[in-house]
Amino acid sequence: MSMKKYRLRTVSIALCLSVMAFSGAGYSEELPKAKADPGKNATWTEEAVKENYIMNCAPCHGETGKGNGPLAVDSFRGVKPRNLNNAKLMSARTDEDLFKATKFGGESVGFFGRMPSWRDTFTDVEIKQIVQYVRKNICKCEYNEKK
Repeated sequence: MSMKKYRLRTVSIALCLSVMAFSGAGYSEELPKAKADPGKNATWTEEAVKENYIMNCAPCHGETGKGNGPLAVDSFRGVKPRNLNNAKLMSARTDEDLFKATKFGGESVGFFGRMPSWRDTFTDVEIKQIVQYVRKNICKCEYNEKK
């Protein structure tokens, strides 16, 4: 990881932790969000998708998706972020489930509401790219419909 990206990630995590510390509740519903510029076609390169995952998802889910990001230590009511690296769990979720959880927050798919909505940060196309990044690089799995 380049020094510039490392510093940006460190600043992003420190900012998230500061917001949480001053929120009074131990968790802020509006954590700072950032994204790489998707360009005029609202699609990212694979590197930009990875950068957006690291900047926005990894603080809770961890860089490898195991639910062990720096913000996971402050679990709310003992609920930790979802382990996106768990292929068995993730293959039971449709891409639409993952899309809805990302766009509208965890409660939209029956999960605990700590997962925030990203609808004001990412377009639908961008969210679909993040879902595909998680499928390809984090859980290395696809949806497997149970028969």
